[in-house]
Amino acid sequence: MEPFLRKQGMPVRLNKGVVELVSDFVVCEEGKPLSPESARILRLLGIKMATFRLQLICRWSPEDFELYKEALDDSDVDSA
Repeated sequence: MEPFLRKQGMPVRLNKGVVELVSDFVVCEEGKPLSPESARILRLLGIKMATFRLQLICRWSPEDFELYKEALDDSDVDSA
């Protein structure tokens, strides 16, 4: 893991078999695109950056159709 983090530009060192961050390192910033390298670092550290949500409004199958919610209003639609 230490060689990978070093290759990504992180100031790290091995101390008795434990990877230590020597100084502050910004992996990503809010509102800026996530680079592939930053995504790899976050995945390696087990940090999730997003939550995926799905709201089911209807269900269809060849036999039937079921509507769970009549119409979407503005509060149901994310603008982000």
